Amino acid sequence: MGTSKHHRYLTGAKASKVDEFYTTYEAIDRELRHYRADLKDRHVICDCNDRPDRSMFVSWTLDHMNEYGIASLTCTSFQPDHGTLFDDGTPAMQWHVDNDGRDGYSIADLAVRPLDGDGSFDSSECERLLDRPGAIVVTNPPFSKAIRFMRMLRRHPDTDYLIIANLNLLTANDVLPMVKEGRCLVGLSIHSGSMFFRLPDDRPKTGSMIRPDGTVGVNSVRWLTSLAAARADKTQPPTGRTYRGHEDEYPEYDAYDAINVDSMRMMPDDHDGPMGVPLNFLERWAPGNGFMLLGKLDDPTVNGRRLYKRLLVRRTRDA
Repeated sequence: MGTSKHHRYLTGAKASKVDEFYTTYEAIDRELRHYRADLKDRHVICDCNDRPDRSMFVSWTLDHMNEYGIASLTCTSFQPDHGTLFDDGTPAMQWHVDNDGRDGYSIADLAVRPLDGDGSFDSSECERLLDRPGAIVVTNPPFSKAIRFMRMLRRHPDTDYLIIANLNLLTANDVLPMVKEGRCLVGLSIHSGSMFFRLPDDRPKTGSMIRPDGTVGVNSVRWLTSLAAARADKTQPPTGRTYRGHEDEYPEYDAYDAINVDSMRMMPDDHDGPMGVPLNFLERWAPGNGFMLLGKLDDPTVNGRRLYKRLLVRRTRDA
């Protein structure tokens, strides 16, 4: 193995460790309870797991298979050392159980088999799981691989998903088209603040957002989904703010024919032209709800002052 390849595997292993944020059972329950009808007769795919006994996605699905009528559960693990100098022979694994009508399900009911490859979510044998009619992906993909994960989902337009990711992901060139199409909506259970995760025991817990139970808050993390049920709360309520008479509060960008809106509380009710708005606009947006999503502004400036990226939107009065 050459030095470059050796370094790449070491870097990948380190990144994999830093990417370990374990979603809590409570967070999963708060979101998935909104999709009872969407989960009926579906084949749940958890393709970003460490071990099923540590995954709350697996635990929640097993607990609700009968109640929600979930048809099956398949989960896979990732073995980053597979085929490398550090391969100790431990294979990536796949676990599966069908809903056969028994009274309840547990980890012990999962049939297990080794995978041929490393278990990466977009490896051919794992990605094939998404081709099954009725498949739905429910997982927390590694934050560092989120764009890659969305590219995979984009290759499977008939496969639904419920995943966790940072809001910034929605402005990526590979993802924004899915947002415009209504195939990527912000979920229903969290619209502000942080989502809290468990960390591996050997990871230091630092920062100001640490709860007594040891969970750590991560800003701007949201549920993302293709399910139409997520449109339920997607309305932009009037703010009572007006552009007319307050033009100085809404300066135009230096290089774009649009006004800048610093926060959603400031969105003017009387302006029909293009507006640059914060990313959290998407927390209450879906196609056809009164606004058209035109695109994004990656590096907008106002009077030479650089601002954080904005979404470019326009009101549609006939919606």
